[in-house]
Amino acid sequence: MRRTLVAVTASAGLAGLASLTALVGSLVPATAQAQSLRRCNGMVVLCSRRVGEVAFATAHNAMSSPADKFRGPNQGKPMSWQLDHGIRGFQIDAYLGVPVGARVHTSLTGPLTAAQQDMSPTLLAAGKQLNAQLGRELDAKDLQNVAPGVYLCHTFCELGFVKMVDELRVVRQFLDAHPNEVLQFVIQEYVPPEQLRAEFTAAGLGDELAAYVQGEPLPTLGQMIDAGTHLLVSLENGDGGPQLPNAFNGLVEETPFTFLKVTQLRGAASCVDNRGVPGSPAFQLNHWVTPPVPTHAEAANRLLPSRAATCQRTRGRIPTLIAVDFAERSDVVRVARRINAAS
Repeated sequence: MRRTLVAVTASAGLAGLASLTALVGSLVPATAQAQSLRRCNGMVVLCSRRVGEVAFATAHNAMSSPADKFRGPNQGKPMSWQLDHGIRGFQIDAYLGVPVGARVHTSLTGPLTAAQQDMSPTLLAAGKQLNAQLGRELDAKDLQNVAPGVYLCHTFCELGFVKMVDELRVVRQFLDAHPNEVLQFVIQEYVPPEQLRAEFTAAGLGDELAAYVQGEPLPTLGQMIDAGTHLLVSLENGDGGPQLPNAFNGLVEETPFTFLKVTQLRGAASCVDNRGVPGSPAFQLNHWVTPPVPTHAEAANRLLPSRAATCQRTRGRIPTLIAVDFAERSDVVRVARRINAAS
């Protein structure tokens, strides 16, 4: 090969030398060229955008599906399916619970918040009854001193649960197979931050948590991927420091989340400020009807493109966490892609 190149250079003079230089130059930056063509969350252009400039298709109560026997689920498919089909944002609820046979007793403290009561009155009453019943069983068996574990539940683990570490291991497997993806989690947590951090560590995700310091710019997707921190995780209630910051203390602003009728999702009134500091880097568009019913969700999801556009105009920014019920019955992934392509 070396003899051929010398012969070409000798016979072609300066023109040949220029050609050879171009040939070598085309070979040297091959990895850099591949880097420039890398797709982050499916698009080349997103690699250079900050997390707060990218729309993430998001599942509300993502852990709540029939696959894990949740009663009154918010999703029709489990998180593994959601990941495979383009969901990149996850709203999940974390609780402390004690196993009682095949069931789990929820360790509730204090009165239920409005966010915990977004289910039908019948299901809410059933949850309270089952929680009290299992609590009595625990007392009768003198198991009240058993250390609780961390579960993903919707208010009552008695109505459906999955171990948090198990779902996070699903995320670990996904990231291993898709190293150019970035995910966001907003956790409605009733668990101390240090226990949540331990769950991420146990699932092999402890080093994947990106840090956010209030007032500083969010990283780009490319920067997160290069650093090996594919997860931006925030908490609704507590604050676990830069890697588990409070969502609504400077990171996320949102729309209201309680809509009892599909018609309430129409118009600018559905886009007004709710929790969060105005101007926060991330903007969460809550788009569902309470309680979760598949047919109602389908009707609500048909309004998603127009409502996303309305809220973008009203708030003067793109929605970056577009959260829906029954994501498999929606165009949320396509809506997010359209926003990302147009912005």
